[in-house]
Order: sequence, then C-alpha cells, then structure tokens
Amino acid sequence: MSSLNTEKWNRILVRFLLAFSFWEAVSIPLRMLFFSKFYFDPTLKSMFVPITDVFWLGPVFSDLSFTLAFGFLYALMKESLPQGLVGGFLVGILVSIIGFVSPMLWTVSLTNVAPIALVWVWVAYYSLFTISTAVIYSVGWNAED
Repeated sequence: MSSLNTEKWNRILVRFLLAFSFWEAVSIPLRMLFFSKFYFDPTLKSMFVPITDVFWLGPVFSDLSFTLAFGFLYALMKESLPQGLVGGFLVGILVSIIGFVSPMLWTVSLTNVAPIALVWVWVAYYSLFTISTAVIYSVGWNAED
C-alpha cells in the first residue's frame, strides 16, 4: 500500500467531483422513480414526507461523504483491485453485496423494520450508486501512470 501523494490526491479529487456530480444529477429522478410507488401507498404514508418538506442537505451530504470515502479506499487499494470498466462493475457489485445486500438480508430476517419491497428498493438504489461510483473511480486511473 503506497502513500497518497499529490498525483493521487488530484486523481481522487477529479474522480470524486465527477462521481459526485454525476450521481447528484441522477439521484433525484431515481429517488422519485424508485420510491414513488411507496409514497402513494396509504399504509406507508407516515414514512414519507412531501418533497417540499425534504431537508436536502441530508441526502446530499450522505452522497458526498460516501463518494469521498469510497474514493479514498479505492486509491489506497487500487493495486489489488481489478482495473477498467469490468473491474469497476465487479468492485461495485461486491461492495454492494457486502455493504447493502448482506446487512439487509440479516436485518429483514431478524426484524420487521420496513416492508420488504421498500428495503429491496433501497438496496437497489444504493447498489446503483455504488456501482456507478466504482466504475467512475476505476476507468482510466492508470492512463496517467
């Protein structure tokens, strides 16, 4: 594992800005697409607030911190990870399984915190986020070496 020098910081920050701006452009339509079915369900109406009452700083800060943390981890481990588009998809899928699918399987099997369909839509949403971030961080990293 090598240290983070100026070149690596520049690569991390450029890919961070690209991944974060891409996801913020895509996330609001995806949230509305994925969760609109549940928003209009009368049994789940208490779980959702109207879009005009959403404090958008929370989801944006969450996306920002995840994207930046994922970039740091990718930069520190990139020598042992697969490279390119296929490598990005593979890393994204594996991180999604480890970070979202496995904990949700465990949580849903032990508790009934939310409807199972809502939980899996949430997992799918964040899996897409993770896969797109991994692909952006992995493509072209070695082109500057």
